[in-house]
Amino acid sequence: MDEILLKLKDAIQIRTEADKQITEYTNAVKALARVVEDEDTSAAYLIALDEIIGKYGFMDAVRFVIRGHPEGLTPQGVRDWILIGKKMDLSVYTNPLASIHTTLRRLVDAGEVEIFQNSKGEKAYCVKQVHPVGPKTKEIQDLCETFKVAVDKRRTLNKL
Repeated sequence: MDEILLKLKDAIQIRTEADKQITEYTNAVKALARVVEDEDTSAAYLIALDEIIGKYGFMDAVRFVIRGHPEGLTPQGVRDWILIGKKMDLSVYTNPLASIHTTLRRLVDAGEVEIFQNSKGEKAYCVKQVHPVGPKTKEIQDLCETFKVAVDKRRTLNKL
């Protein structure tokens, strides 16, 4: 029993040191992102930070909002819905719209989102419409559902 308690004490000490380092490096990345003059570079640093630390990432927040609005949204609309839905704290971003534009461009490049012109003539974004055909459609849908379940389990485990 004493050996287990000593191992626990050591593990807690290691975790405490790791937490200090994580905080230090996180603050350093945020500080650097604030002083970088290029907004795309700043946005890329903050997006990478969100993805690394495993919190609800910037790209995840943008995806969530876009998927919830099949009629599409402008970048300003994406920002507003992230704030309304409290999907993440945008106050750490010097220019959150630049980060949103960068993220939307990446989602377009990845084929997840498409650009269109809304009724007001503004550039807007929506989930790319996929029209599955053929005998593999059900198999693909089942695989997607399995993937979603696995992602949800991972997020739940990360919260522990």
